[in-house]
Amino acid sequence: MGLRCVWRVAVAGMCVAIGMTLASCAKKPVGKRYELEGRVVAVDSGSKTLTVAHGDVPGLMPGMTMPFLVGRSEDWVFGKIGPGDHIRATLVMTDHAELQDISFTKASETVSDGTSNIRIPEPGDAVPNFVFVNQSGKTVRLNQFLGKPLLLTFIYTRCPVPDFCPRMSNNFAEVLKQLQANPAAFGKVQLLSISIDPQFDKPAVLRRYGAHFAGSIDPTFAHWQFVTGSPEEVRKAADFFGLSYNENEGQIVHTVRTVLIGRDGKVVKVYPGNEWKPGEVANDFVGAAGR
Repeated sequence: MGLRCVWRVAVAGMCVAIGMTLASCAKKPVGKRYELEGRVVAVDSGSKTLTVAHGDVPGLMPGMTMPFLVGRSEDWVFGKIGPGDHIRATLVMTDHAELQDISFTKASETVSDGTSNIRIPEPGDAVPNFVFVNQSGKTVRLNQFLGKPLLLTFIYTRCPVPDFCPRMSNNFAEVLKQLQANPAAFGKVQLLSISIDPQFDKPAVLRRYGAHFAGSIDPTFAHWQFVTGSPEEVRKAADFFGLSYNENEGQIVHTVRTVLIGRDGKVVKVYPGNEWKPGEVANDFVGAAGR
């Protein structure tokens, strides 16, 4: 075979390989697919997630409210879909879960189910002076943290889902542990876990729960407090910080939200969902402490 023929064969082979690669890349992720239908509660274009109050997903999970990652091919929904809209989509389960084949009907064209819309706070938003009661039965006001950064999240002590409240509490413990290595930052550390179950999570319950997670890192709760408040106050705080929750058959179904508040009492950063890493948040806290 001459050199010219060899070159043609090589080029043809490369074209076939490239074509196969492109065809493979064009395919949607392969995985189990489930039909999902519900109402949009919150839209977070930054993290490419939609929080949906959905009905039962047969063969996967009961109806609940939770955030879902939107597939890359569905980016078009951001700027168009909003809280209150009725959504239909395919939930694809691979190494992660994402929504594909999204269609929706605007809220003005549907009958409301009575669930309040959730607005996700933005950096620079001033945080109201919410009032809570901590694990020792003492009143805690958010304005008492002015001058120091504050990292807060929402939990409830009976939460049975490992990737929700227990993960948030384990992550907070890790953040606190990492900040111990930075004495200047550790002196300013303030963490707050807010229970969305005020009927059950009384101070004594919060104290036992807090001791389990804070342990030897913060045995006196000097840096990490566990609080709740009146149902009305907890709901106001959850609405402000973009957290959705409701009770369903004795279990509280909820989204996940963590927020870093600056020394000036304004939102610095919002961490939606449960994928954030303690190291990332610890670094953000050090930056906020130095501002």
